[in-house]
Parts: sequence; C-alpha cells; structure tokens
Amino acid sequence: MSKKKVLEILKSNTEKIEKINADDHLTAEGISEIIGIQRNTTSQYLNEFVKEGLAIKVKSRPALFYYKDSFRQIFFEPKLSVYDSFNQLIEERRNSDNKNSEVFSSVIGAHSSLQMVIDQIKASMYYPGTGLPIMFHGDTGVGKSLLARKTYEFCVDQGLIESDAPYLELNCAQYYHNEELLSSILFGYKKGAFTGAEESQIGLLESADQGVLFLDECHRLSPESQEKLFTFIDNQTFSRMGENNKTRKSKVRLIFATTEDIQDNFLRTFVRRIPITINIPSLQERTNQEISEYIYTFLIQESHQFNKEILVTPWIMNRLMSLSYRDNVGELKNLIKIICAGAYGRQKNQKQVTISAESLEESLMSRFLSLKEIDNIEETDILILPDSQLSDYIRTDTAESLMINGIFKVFERMFQQYHSEEVTEDYLVQQLSREATTVVEMLVYEDKEEKNTLKLLRNTIKELVNFLESSFFVKMRGNSIVALTGYLYKRGNFIFDMPKLVPKQLEEIKEFISINLLMESKLLNALLELVESKLDVTLTDSEKVLLTFYLKGLDLEVKKPEVRGVILAHGFSTASSIADVVNRFMDEHLFDAFDMPFNVSLEKVKDYMNHYIKNNDCSKGLVILADMGSLMFLADSLEYLSGPLLIMNNVTTQQALFVGEMLKKKTDLEIIAEKISNNMPFDYKMTYPAKEKELMIITVCQTGLGAAQQLKEFLQSSIPEETGFHVEAVDYHYLKKYGRDNSLFKMYEVQGVVGTADPGLPDTPYVALEDLISGHGQEIIDRIFAEIRDDRIRKVINDNLVRNLSIERLISAVTILDVKRVISYIDEVMDRFERHAKFTLSNSKKAILYVHIAGLVERLIRNQEVTHYEGKMRPQDRKLMILSESLETLESAYNIEISEYELNYLYDIIFDC
Repeated sequence: MSKKKVLEILKSNTEKIEKINADDHLTAEGISEIIGIQRNTTSQYLNEFVKEGLAIKVKSRPALFYYKDSFRQIFFEPKLSVYDSFNQLIEERRNSDNKNSEVFSSVIGAHSSLQMVIDQIKASMYYPGTGLPIMFHGDTGVGKSLLARKTYEFCVDQGLIESDAPYLELNCAQYYHNEELLSSILFGYKKGAFTGAEESQIGLLESADQGVLFLDECHRLSPESQEKLFTFIDNQTFSRMGENNKTRKSKVRLIFATTEDIQDNFLRTFVRRIPITINIPSLQERTNQEISEYIYTFLIQESHQFNKEILVTPWIMNRLMSLSYRDNVGELKNLIKIICAGAYGRQKNQKQVTISAESLEESLMSRFLSLKEIDNIEETDILILPDSQLSDYIRTDTAESLMINGIFKVFERMFQQYHSEEVTEDYLVQQLSREATTVVEMLVYEDKEEKNTLKLLRNTIKELVNFLESSFFVKMRGNSIVALTGYLYKRGNFIFDMPKLVPKQLEEIKEFISINLLMESKLLNALLELVESKLDVTLTDSEKVLLTFYLKGLDLEVKKPEVRGVILAHGFSTASSIADVVNRFMDEHLFDAFDMPFNVSLEKVKDYMNHYIKNNDCSKGLVILADMGSLMFLADSLEYLSGPLLIMNNVTTQQALFVGEMLKKKTDLEIIAEKISNNMPFDYKMTYPAKEKELMIITVCQTGLGAAQQLKEFLQSSIPEETGFHVEAVDYHYLKKYGRDNSLFKMYEVQGVVGTADPGLPDTPYVALEDLISGHGQEIIDRIFAEIRDDRIRKVINDNLVRNLSIERLISAVTILDVKRVISYIDEVMDRFERHAKFTLSNSKKAILYVHIAGLVERLIRNQEVTHYEGKMRPQDRKLMILSESLETLESAYNIEISEYELNYLYDIIFDC
C-alpha cells in the first residue's frame, strides 16, 4: 500500500511543477514527510520505479525523481532513466528545443579558449534558486561586460528567468570617491536618511528583483557595502539606508567583475560567498584564430557603418595579428576604428576605402614598424563588404586539423585491414609509426627565427627527457626533442579544432598499444606526467595515440641485457622499488617489475608473465625473482618460452643486486643459481654510539625485506610520535639465523617482533600481523606496548592499526573514491554507532566495515544498488534505527541513499546474523 501511495504522490507532485528545477517535494525525504514513512523505504520504492520505467532520477543533492509520463507531457521526452546531474537534464531539454546554446555561440572563442569559461557560467546559472554568484576576473578589455550580458540572455533563453526580467549594470568605479552615494544606489534609501533625501528611493537590488545585476569594477566597493552584500547573498535580504529595523527581500542573480587581485582587494567573508571565480583570458592568451575573428568582426562593423567596401592590404592585416594589445579586445576594436576613420576621412569621396601603410597616421605607422616578428598569415588583399559575414573570411578547418584528421583516417583504415587479416601486426606498426612521424614533424616545422618562449620550452623538455633517459635507460635523438617541444608549443593553435578518434576505435587502438608498444607507451605517459606538473598541459587520448606511434618510429635505443629479468612482489610499489634500486646502481635496465595487489590470483600472475614473454625476446634466458614460494609454479606453466628459466623466491634488494651484478657480467644462469643458493660472506666492522636505549619494534616478512619495509611504514603511521617507539624492518632469514646478535638489539630495547612468520627469538615476543587486527587486538597492543602507561594512547594505536590496514586494502579495492576521505566518514559512522548503541565493535568487525561500506558507497555512486536481500527482513528495532541515523552523514557527503536491503546487510555484519 505504501509503495502505491509513493507513486501517487510522485505523479501528483510532478504535475504541479512549472519549471525543471529542484523541488523538495520530488525528493525521497519530501515524499516521506507527506506519507509518514521511513526515508530509506521511500528511496527504495522510488529507485524501483526508475528501474520499472515509471520514473526518472536526477543524481543531484538530494536526488530528484519525476513521474515519467507527466514529465514527458509537460516538458519533453527524456532519453535516459538516470541523469548524472541536473545540468545533464537541462542540456537535453535545450537540445530537444533546438536551442543549442545559441546565445553563447556568437561569442568569439565559445568553442575554444572560452569554452571552459562558458561551461562555468552555465553551471553557476543552472544552480537551483538564484544560481551561484560569480566573479569575472581579467584585465581591462577582455570582455567581462559582454559575458555578463550574454549570461543574462542565456538565463532568459533557458527559462531560468522571465523574458522581461531586468538586467541592470553598475560600474562601481564611477562612485569610488563617494561611498555613501554608491551604497544608496545599490541598496536604496529612506526619505530623510541623509541631507537631500527628500523622497524614498529604491536601489538596484530591488530593481533587479527576479533578474540579473552586474557589478563591474566591484573592487571599488567599500568594506561596509561588501558586508551588506554578503548578508544579501546569504539570505536575499537587505535594508535601505535609514531603514535600520526593516528588511526587504529580492531574488537576484549576481555577477561581479574585477581587474584586481581578489584576495588583496576584498573581505575574506565576501570572497567566501562567491563560490565561482572565472578567469577571462587576455587577448594574447587567445588563439590566432580568435584574434583573426575579432579583426574581421570589427572591420565588418566599420564597413557597415560607412556603407562602403573596405579593402585591407596583407601588410596591415598581418601586423594587426602580430601587435600586442595591452587593453585587450577593447584596444583592438578602438585601433581598428581609428585606422578606418582615418582612411575614411581621406577617401570619403571614393566608392571604396583602402587601408594600407599609406593611410596610417605617423604614430600608428611607427607602432607597426616597431614590430620585429610578423606572422605572414594573409598574402592577398582582403575585401570587406557592408553585408559581409564572419564566415566569409574565417576558415573553420585549419591546416593542422586537416592533417591530423587525415592520419586518423589512415589509422581507421589500417586497423580495419588488420582485423580482416589483410596486413600483419608488424606491418601495421611499421606503417603507422612512419605516418605518425611524418605528421608530427610537419606539424612542428618552423622556418622562422626562433622565439624566446620556444627556446625556454625546449630547455624544459630537454631536462625532462634527460631525466626519463636515465630512468628508462633509453636514448632519444636530439631532433625528437625538437619535435616534441614544437608540438607542445604549437598545439594551442589547433587543439580546440583537433579531430578525435571515434571512442570505440580509440579503445581498440589503446589496447593494441598496451601490448605492442609497451615501452613507448610507458615512456610517453611518464613524460606527460612531468609535462603536466611542470607546464600545466594535458593531452587528449587521441594525441597520446599519435605521439606513441611517433616514438615507435624513432627506434629508441634501449639498454637491456640479453637475459631478461623480472621482479614479482606484492605491495603498492615493492617490486618497482627493488628494480629501481638495482637498475640505477648497475646503470642498466636489468629488471622489469610487476607490483601485485595482495589479493592477486595466481592465474593473473601467470597471464602477466605469458604476456611479458610473448612481447619480449627471452630466448637467451629469463630470471624471475618472486616474493612468495607459491609463485614457483610458474616454472612449469609458462607458455611461449624458448630459452632457459631461473626462478627464485623470497626476493630481497640484496638478492636482486647480487643477481643483477651477475646478469650484467653475462654469468650463466646455472652458475647464478648455484651462487645465490650459498651464503654471501663479507668482512665488516661495527661501532655503536653511546646512548640510552630507546624502545623499538622489529618487522619481518618471510617474503622479503621489501614487504617487511612496507609493514614498517604501516606500523609507523599507526603509532603516535610522542610514544618514542622506533620501528625497523629486518630480513626474516637474517634475524632467524643470528637472533639477538643483530645490531639492533645492541642499540635499542626491542619490545617485540611483528610480521608474517615467527623468527623464534627467545625472550622477544612475536605477534602475527593478522592477530593485531583480530578480535583480541587490543590485548596484544597492551602487551607489546606495555611501556606506554596511558590506556588512551594504546587504544589510539589499536584503532589506527585497523584503520590504516583498511586503507591499504581499499586502495586496490576502490577506483573512484578518495580512500582517506571515505575512511574518515566511516570512522564517524562507527564512532556514532558505538556511542548511541552502547556497543563496542571488535577490530575484525571494524576492518570488515571499512571495506564493505566503502564498496557500498562506490556501488551507489555508480547506481549499482543491491536489489534483493538474502536474509530475513527485520522490524525497525532500536539498534537498526541507530545504525540508519549513524549513516546519515555518509549519505549526505556522497549524495546517496542507503536502502533497507543495504541496512540489513550491515546489521548482519555487526551482529553476526
């Protein structure tokens, strides 16, 4: 009965809405209040309606639901059942009405350098209510006023405000020396508020009610006016001057603009109320295409004004393109107006106005002649007519975009031939590498004098490449550095018009690259990570494909031994760390690395090694150093192997260095095996500092020192610094052999050994890692940290251990969540539950809950809810209600709704049901 009632209320509430906007009556909570049932139950029903096709869902905060048939009759036919954002739904409506953002499409740069700016404007205006206040920041003349006006038109176009809604503009700089007058204009005043106030006057905030108010040069606002404005932003209320006991309301979308530094010129409390700051790029930061569009636009305007043809010589056009405009678009517009007016004045009796060097006055001629670098873009005279359109002069396809589009067509054709077995894998790689090399070199060809910016960029790229060469043990030719530098430098001219590979084709090529161009792919990704951090440049996936094949065409020189080496180790970067140490120490790429998650299957490891052997020449031999004895099965299960195989377990850095040294000397694998199995004796002398012994815990791992080091870092992050405890990783076999003769026992008071295997030391307690997070974890903590007298600190250590181990597990388990953030919310959930339910969760329960709840959140974000419950649904008892309330903070933080099914699963975990 309740489910049917929910559907009836949803239908009724959908039929009442007049605009597509956020409405509390269309949320699970709003409908729950009307009917009087649990929000979780309502949410469960609503999501079932979505799956049944009766409703549509918008993942806003909180989530919105519409009755589908009613929504279709009032607005339009929705294509989706679930929308990731309110924006997506509005965008679909706009497309269905064929509006397609016509308002902003007329703005020069709307689809290139201003695309992100316009996206930010849309996002702020779509926000429910009066949108979000925005601040335009940029130099004089960049177009802030134009964008403010276009924002108003956009709001009208999208039905966010009425067509007759007011648009008011105030330049605060005009009243800079009279703060009282500025305040009265903005807020209005009461009769008698000051001398001369003979009648009450409304201010701009009242006049702009239901519309848009644009405050330009707003850094001129006094601190008092800023305070009044942020109060208005908070609650849409204000008072006129002289009305101390009366407040007024107004619904206004606010747009601010300034040329000054925001942090230095505004109250912090004011800045906090403006969540979106939009930086408008200067004219020098715009593309050549956009500058050209501005020039033609202003010339067409002048031709229309004169009602005459205007003929412009290439000498003038190329210099207009190359000038530096300190006052941006405004200066460019005025300059063209001055040039045209001067030429018109001299040729007013002519049918055509010619603009050439001869028509320039002396000061302008001097400015043009002072230019040292000229881009010769135009080569013939340009004729501008009074009725000309911008599209008559601007080429939409650049030479670069046509070239890139051409090679992508080649990629598409050759991969089709590859799939139909018309060409071989080797031929495909060879041809596409050659094509990519040709295109990249043509894109970056430069025959003019080199600019300083390009030189600086080249030096930066050279530094990054030098670093990569030492890391990957490759050698790149000098001309490749020139080409990569040129590409990054020139891509700004064509990136916004750059074609892209079809998504399905792109994924197919990326998979091909991951198998056949592994070294080039790794090298490019490493380079781009450095480029992104140093130069703030991010390449598209299509560009990465092009450059990967370009690198393949360079035939990179890779320093590798004849016998291949691989290190297999569990942990985030254990294998990579060992391989990196050996490779750097030996100055040769002796080992590749595979960092395996702790829960990786043996079949996955086998697949990796078979893939490695297939794509690397192992005919001279292969050495595998693994961290677990269970991986020894690889000796009998690897395919494609045409040479001898040596596999050893319990890898350590010491062992890898010993093997690496022999590989570099080209030692026979039989001899390596024999030597590594014996002891490695060496002479030494030890000295110890005279000091009071400090407390220490030793970590060990049977699989090697790398894993013990990881365990050390795990413990260190869990033990508060004030305890004075040290943690040190020791090789398990070394400790087992030499026992307390280890130098650490001479320097420290060792309180215990923590690890995965007991080295059997007398008088030194051993604690297994899994016991630390077991139900008896606190008892063990109390024993090995007995020197810590404070019970509170020992509890902190226990909680930290469980928490940090859960983080390690979650790093490989979740893909879209910030692990530390979700852990902090789960901490809050468990703490709240324990306090209100008066129930203590064991370590093992906490560890399970960390992983389960994190997975639950990720599933709900992906809209992959549990749709059934295997157990028996229970009535709403006290503990279940407390659990539900404890989860509310988590639900709010991630905009999710935890169903009764999920709630019962959590209840089962906690109480072992």
